[in-house]
Amino acid sequence: MLKKILFALLGITLFFILAAMGISLLYKNEIKDLITKTANEKLQAQFQFEDASISLLRHFPSLSIEVEKSSIIGKNEFKNDTLSQIQKLTIQIAPLAYLLDYQIDIQDVMIEKAKLNLHILPNGKMNWDIYQAGPSESPQTKSNQNTRISLEHYQFIDADIHYTDEMRGFSTQLIQLNHEGSGDFSQDIFTLKTRTEVEKLSLEFLGKTYLSEVKSKLEAPIEMNFSKMEFAFKNNDLFLNDLPIHFDAWVAMPDTSIDMDIKFHALKSPLKDFLSLVPLLYQNSFQDLQASGDFALNGYAKGKMNDRSMPGFGMDLRISKGAFSYAKVPVGVKQMELDLHIDNPDGIPDHTLVDLKKLQLYMNKQPINASLFLKTPLSNPYLTASLKGVLNLGEIAKIIPQKNTQMSGTIQSDIQLDGYVKAFKQAQGKASGYFNAHQIQYTNSETNQDIRIQEATASINPKSLIIRNISAKLANTQFYASGSLQNYVLYFLKNDKITGNLILKSPLVDLNSLMGRRSRSSTTATEASAAADLQIPKNVDFTIQSNIDKLLFKDLVISQAAGKMRVADQILSLEGLSFQLANAAWKSKGSINLQESQNPLVQFAFSIQHLNIQEAHKYFSLVQKFAPIAAAAQGKVDVDFTYAGSLNSDLSPNIMSTTAVGNMDLVDFNLKNSASFNQLLSLTQWNQLKNLELKPTHLNFQIKQGRLQFKPFEVQTNLTKFHVNGSNGLDQSLAYTILMDIPAKSLQSGVAASLNQQLAKLNPNLNLEKIQQALKMQITVSGTVQKPEFKVNIINSQTTNSNASVTTQAKELVKQEAKQQINKQLDEAKAKAEVLKKEAEALSQKLRQEAYANADRLVEEAKNPFAKIAAQKIAERLKKEADRKADALLEEADQKAQELIEKARQN
Repeated sequence: MLKKILFALLGITLFFILAAMGISLLYKNEIKDLITKTANEKLQAQFQFEDASISLLRHFPSLSIEVEKSSIIGKNEFKNDTLSQIQKLTIQIAPLAYLLDYQIDIQDVMIEKAKLNLHILPNGKMNWDIYQAGPSESPQTKSNQNTRISLEHYQFIDADIHYTDEMRGFSTQLIQLNHEGSGDFSQDIFTLKTRTEVEKLSLEFLGKTYLSEVKSKLEAPIEMNFSKMEFAFKNNDLFLNDLPIHFDAWVAMPDTSIDMDIKFHALKSPLKDFLSLVPLLYQNSFQDLQASGDFALNGYAKGKMNDRSMPGFGMDLRISKGAFSYAKVPVGVKQMELDLHIDNPDGIPDHTLVDLKKLQLYMNKQPINASLFLKTPLSNPYLTASLKGVLNLGEIAKIIPQKNTQMSGTIQSDIQLDGYVKAFKQAQGKASGYFNAHQIQYTNSETNQDIRIQEATASINPKSLIIRNISAKLANTQFYASGSLQNYVLYFLKNDKITGNLILKSPLVDLNSLMGRRSRSSTTATEASAAADLQIPKNVDFTIQSNIDKLLFKDLVISQAAGKMRVADQILSLEGLSFQLANAAWKSKGSINLQESQNPLVQFAFSIQHLNIQEAHKYFSLVQKFAPIAAAAQGKVDVDFTYAGSLNSDLSPNIMSTTAVGNMDLVDFNLKNSASFNQLLSLTQWNQLKNLELKPTHLNFQIKQGRLQFKPFEVQTNLTKFHVNGSNGLDQSLAYTILMDIPAKSLQSGVAASLNQQLAKLNPNLNLEKIQQALKMQITVSGTVQKPEFKVNIINSQTTNSNASVTTQAKELVKQEAKQQINKQLDEAKAKAEVLKKEAEALSQKLRQEAYANADRLVEEAKNPFAKIAAQKIAERLKKEADRKADALLEEADQKAQELIEKARQN
């Protein structure tokens, strides 16, 4: 009996193993299609994943469902916006619970390496609002109505969450989030035990950063009440770096809104705990920092959050008798006093009030004092602020030591502002003071940053920040600047757009050192970061009149650069730019669009005078790719063209995206050093081509879809005339046809000489010189740049049979010449015949006229009737005789004409 039971259990186990294998292997594609189809029917987004599987073996007897590399991409306003990317999603279900008790028992949900991007637009539209209700379904059966769902445990492993609320000016980032929770979700009321750790927590509000990459930890039991959708946090401690913050919270979600009541505080805590939130301190030997003094923190968030409102909030922060320093550093910060009050009673962002009543500290006996009062920050900020003191960067470097970093120099300020920002724009209100910087030096050996400001002076008035002088050096780049900036208050308050007009002069701008490039041998990683290094802020609009003596970029040396630049909306526009490059004079206008930092777009018009062809090939990839023959060419060109395309990550042109249209004038051009030209010389056996000299030539071209196409053009030389048509491709393919007039008798050998010999054999009496004048040499170029293929033919300009043999061409030419001679003789005979006919017609006409006149005179002279009758008879006879002789003359002339023509035909 026991044996039968064991066999039965073994059979059942084997059945489940085979069933699991069958489900996973036989229905894998069907599972993937079903999940994708079902999800996309329910979502206003595109759901996709790489793989999915169902297994009873992985966590037997539980059913395990895995979905790998899934993503959700938005539509409409959020097109191409990735809402989520999840490396791996695992769901563990107890199947027997459903079979026995109609319960879907989810034992565990594990989400690994998730990246979530939550985004609210200024109009309140949320990118996660993607569920679309389907048509109403038929009433469920009783069994389905009684189905229950329970969840025991869930966890996020190494997740990144980015939340941006453009409507409220709020954003936060949670990097390397690990979170888990466990509880009986099948109950309406239970306690959810959670544990959360975030490696880097950042928080911004209205353009200002309040937390930056803070390490956070929270262990919180949450009282869950699903019947009322209320959740309570009681007596919880949140750790921000080393700072513990105690908080109580109540959250309810009765509908689409969220009601909350959150209170937090850290009363009479050591100052060092608060200083842990300062990244420079926390990341630099924080355990060795000595601090004294106290700080107190308390705050709240209370109210309703939905797509139209957010809760009220407030915070008070005080520091008294603060001081800190490192044990081995003689200087430090002392007598630190801070009193900050932030309040927003109803959650309307414009009702936010910031009152920094006092900020005071001493650095090595030098006082720094500041205050700030701000209200109505969105509609029309009212601001009262002051800042006075001297900041010694060398002392800061001692107080807050930073690895690989050196600082020195002083910054002195004394400013006061009081008034509404809109009034500032109208040059009203109170704004006065100055900033001075002297001998500033900042170097970082790790990032290769080297900033030196010899002198900088600026002053403010209500409307402008006036830069009187800046003399600075960034890496190898030395520059001098002056000008003015407008809307500077809102720029510093909430990162609003700042405008300005500047004058920039520089003896040297070294873009290679600014972007970390030293030479062509730079690492690929460094080159790949070049486009990212060339960034334009979104919130600036500067017009810059520049004059640069020398500019270095990659291997290019640009000199005498002058023109107007505008930096706005992440687009660098250039106008009236002139410079010297590759020993040529350039004029240009255009733009570089960096709105897509990974794929910058460029659009320019260039006018280039006397560009050396070999220099062009040496420095410009566009020439290297589309005109590689320039490497062996000599001479100069004048070029006018428009160019559009994108840039690669190293800021070189993306050749496949390039489109260009322009014209070119070849000046002093030759190909004597070209291997392809020498190969062609050998094929044609026209030695005089060695001395070929091109006269100035104008041609039109375009680059499109990876091909350089020339409009058919004519080239005049000292030897002959060339007609050229064709194109070459980025794939190095060649497709050209060259037709040239040749003095055939000047060819001592080769195809043309052979043709001359054939002509002489066929008919020595032919006019060979005349035939030779009608000859052309046709050259067809195909193959690739590395292996060009030439086909040379001597053709008659009146024929198109370029593939005929030399003998066949000779015979054809003899026939054509003979035919031309026969046609000439025939034309001459016809002309003579026509002359004979005209002479005979004139003579016959004269003969008739004289005979008729004599006959009429006889009749007229007769005196009597009988004499008149006799005279009439004689007159009729005279006329008939004249007609006969005239007709005979015409007949004889016509016969002689026919004989001339026939004789010409026979010859």
